[in-house]
Amino acid sequence: MKMNFNERLKPNTEFIIYKPFKMSQTHLDVLNELYLPLIQAEASMIYIYFNESSTHYEPLAVRFHREIMDEFGKPLSDFSTELEKLEAVGLIRSYVSNEAHDDLFVYEILLPLTAESFFKDPMMSLYLYNQIGPDAFRKKKEKLVYPKMPGNVAEVTRKFTEVFTTGSTGGFTLPQETFQKESYSSGPNMDLDDFDFDVLFTHLKGTKIDKAFFNKEIRMLIVKLSALFDLNAYDIKQILLSSTTQYAGIDKEQLKYEARRYYQNENNNKLPKLNNDVSSEDKGSPSDSYIKNLENISPLDRLNDIRNFNPSDGDLKLVTDLIAVTSLPNGVLNILLEYVYQQKQGDLNYPYTMKIAKDWESKGIRSALDAYQSIMDYRNQRKKENQQANSKHNFKERQGERQPSWMKEHKSRQGDKEKKTGEEDSKKQSGSNQKTAKDDPEIQKMIQEFRKG
Repeated sequence: MKMNFNERLKPNTEFIIYKPFKMSQTHLDVLNELYLPLIQAEASMIYIYFNESSTHYEPLAVRFHREIMDEFGKPLSDFSTELEKLEAVGLIRSYVSNEAHDDLFVYEILLPLTAESFFKDPMMSLYLYNQIGPDAFRKKKEKLVYPKMPGNVAEVTRKFTEVFTTGSTGGFTLPQETFQKESYSSGPNMDLDDFDFDVLFTHLKGTKIDKAFFNKEIRMLIVKLSALFDLNAYDIKQILLSSTTQYAGIDKEQLKYEARRYYQNENNNKLPKLNNDVSSEDKGSPSDSYIKNLENISPLDRLNDIRNFNPSDGDLKLVTDLIAVTSLPNGVLNILLEYVYQQKQGDLNYPYTMKIAKDWESKGIRSALDAYQSIMDYRNQRKKENQQANSKHNFKERQGERQPSWMKEHKSRQGDKEKKTGEEDSKKQSGSNQKTAKDDPEIQKMIQEFRKG
């Protein structure tokens, strides 16, 4: 969960600027031409001030936030609002000290994207387009375009070894110090865990789309497109089917085109607009729309989707009994099916699933979205505790706690227990003394964590 500035940010709170580069006029041109319309003047001034003022201090000099209040004549609550814009577009990363009695922030300054990277980023370029309109967008693009290298030429550049000799290497070792370097922004501050790829891979079973196609670059593009166009896993599946070939993989440009076309078809040919007046707490999870949709889907239809319209007799019996025996609503049953599917690597184990279902029923779980949110709250708290306990550094990121997929809830802890769990399930199926869900410590532990907030 994002930290409230009012809880820790005070005039006497210390801060450090981390900026191992010097800003050039080219960087300022990109900032003024492309970023300014998105983040507005106040945020741009803070970014420039951090850059310029750091030249008057020693690297990593400790300063106080009162300096910012005096310089801009504004309270720290206003500063934090503008800082969030800079963080969101990837110009600043914020960290806070892990030391119990060390009240210190570190602001890492990042260079703006290059003009080419900015215009080819689907989120940044489309938001700019909607902010300034097509004519101004075209003029800015033309202003920053540079001609291609002339054609019909052959390179005749000399190699290093053709001009220089290395000489003796006695006593020489490569330096190990950290040097000045250009730290470029990676674009909008997004996280691979902002999109549930496990759900997507469930949808893609039986299609031509191989999981190996999803490298980090493709995954991040999907995260951005899902946020930009408000797409859930099912939507992304449809888009991927139109932008993937079995041998060439996923075409990034075609993927962006299909995502835009899909959104426009669903929204009367309109494009999404930038909206920065809603806090992250009010927006909800990127998976909210998908979870809500599960409320209106029959578990039998969801089973067909999971099994690519080829469910086994055992699968059909399981879902039929879930509907007939329990009073759980469709949304909860659909989440249960997906959860067990992921936990058991595609095996919808009957005893395992029914025990969880009956325990959920006794606990009064009635909403898919509330169940999902309780899982995410628990995951965030657990991750935060683990980061503090295992951190090898003095600082951690202030915001943007990564949220692993809820379907991986027990993967890290059950890796060593998988064999044991399989043996227990086998014994239960063989007709040995079956315990109720309340008697099964593994089930109870999972259910308790599943409901914690």
